[in-house]
Amino acid sequence: MREFEVLERCDHYFRCCVDGDAGKHCRILIDVFSQDLPLGKHRLHVEEISDKYKHYAMDAVFKLTLPFAEQHSIAICTLNAGKKNNFTYKACVKLGGKWEPILGEWVFSASVQDRVEQLGQIVHSPVVLVEVKFKETISQPSKSLTLFGFELVKGLNINHTPILHRNVVLKKGDITYIPGLNSKSIILADSVLRLPVPKLMLESPSFKEDYLCVTEYKIVKR
Repeated sequence: MREFEVLERCDHYFRCCVDGDAGKHCRILIDVFSQDLPLGKHRLHVEEISDKYKHYAMDAVFKLTLPFAEQHSIAICTLNAGKKNNFTYKACVKLGGKWEPILGEWVFSASVQDRVEQLGQIVHSPVVLVEVKFKETISQPSKSLTLFGFELVKGLNINHTPILHRNVVLKKGDITYIPGLNSKSIILADSVLRLPVPKLMLESPSFKEDYLCVTEYKIVKR
């Protein structure tokens, strides 16, 4: 659940603030689930459906996953999301999930259980060893250089060589991390990395970076 302050009802959307931040504006789609939503503050089960081409704006757009009258249902489902992954995190937030540190799991409304289970099937699919060759040099801000959502660079050694995340192996070429105000991670063309990846992530477009199109990857035997 997320906290919204519904400010105004417009033709197709409610104009809102989210997470108690008056400067964090968003919209809630008006549909059969939200048509009775009154103005004011509410904690709501939502799914993010932001799409600047479909909704003609850059702000976040949400839809209710339960009718307003049923929003206080306590039925929940959970997901052990496994190893930290940027795409898994984004998918959990989009489904209205909340990280519960005591459980060590994401908690969702049971109204999105089918999609949570689909995500779980991807995250917990059999792990394979993937070899990736970069055909071009890639540079990303900070430590956001990832493959299938998994960060590659963890930090720097004393001698300024990069520390790679566990089980990430540089087989050929060069990868580096430049710290500072405008820090970035860089991997040079013709570099080859190996890392373990749940197999279904290789098949899902939701787990592929834009720059994956300038790589070649394959499953290799351990």
